[in-house]
Amino acid sequence: MEKAKEHDRVQYLEYVDPQCVPVTDDFLIETHTPRKFRSAYHHHASVEVNFITGCDMEYSFSGTRITVPVGRIAVFWGSIPHGVTGVSGRGRATNIYLSLAMLLKWGLPKPFIEAIISGAVLCATTENSLDPLIFGKWAEDYAKSDRVWRQLLLGEIQMRLRRLSMEGYEVLMPGNESPSVEVSGVGTMRHIDEMLRFVADNFDGPISVDDVANHVNLSSSYAMSLFRKAVGVPIKEHVTRIRLSHAQMLLANSDSKIVCVAMDSGFGSLSSFYEAFQAHANKTPAAFRREART
Repeated sequence: MEKAKEHDRVQYLEYVDPQCVPVTDDFLIETHTPRKFRSAYHHHASVEVNFITGCDMEYSFSGTRITVPVGRIAVFWGSIPHGVTGVSGRGRATNIYLSLAMLLKWGLPKPFIEAIISGAVLCATTENSLDPLIFGKWAEDYAKSDRVWRQLLLGEIQMRLRRLSMEGYEVLMPGNESPSVEVSGVGTMRHIDEMLRFVADNFDGPISVDDVANHVNLSSSYAMSLFRKAVGVPIKEHVTRIRLSHAQMLLANSDSKIVCVAMDSGFGSLSSFYEAFQAHANKTPAAFRREART
């Protein structure tokens, strides 16, 4: 029985996916046959662009289930824990992973960037008949190691996302209150990207604003100022939101006791967990668990 409990705990804790995190100013592309996740879920500190053909996919984002329609581009910030919970049909998925610094550098429309950073899941409103060919070609060209080809490919991805942001998109799942993003400069963008990655990798431990600032070799006051301009909320609030999103996934998908969920999500005490959860979700953890399972 104890081994079974430990296996269940490990299943829900080993979800950081470094294979989905490109280095700053770079990107990754992979293609596969969609299937339900073997592990409960994962998260990664990168922006994910999905395109599927031949099937619909159901995702769970922190316990909220949504369906990504076939043939329509979906975009979201991968730090929110997510997993494929169902696949209808047999098809092909192409996933593109971009560093946030890359996305910020492109200067895409502000509402589009703010929605992604807030944790929203965005989807094209209609199918584009060229997308199956385009995404297939990108997956093929990604195998080329030539630097000029990679730059050309990245430029095409940028233009496709710009078209998506201008043609219109629907929000499959809303994020937190939309932040006001004000960020410029390549160096600044890299600092923001590294701070977000640090939080995504270490939220389950006792991290402070000083820890985040030290990671990028900035003073705490300057790091807090940069972070708030780029993400729209203070560092401490962002850490709390990331911890709560993981707590919600654990509540929805595991039988762990609430005190274990609180500790495994990085909260130092049960009381601080209850206070933050009710302030953000407007309900108790137990009520959230019941609703997520009905």
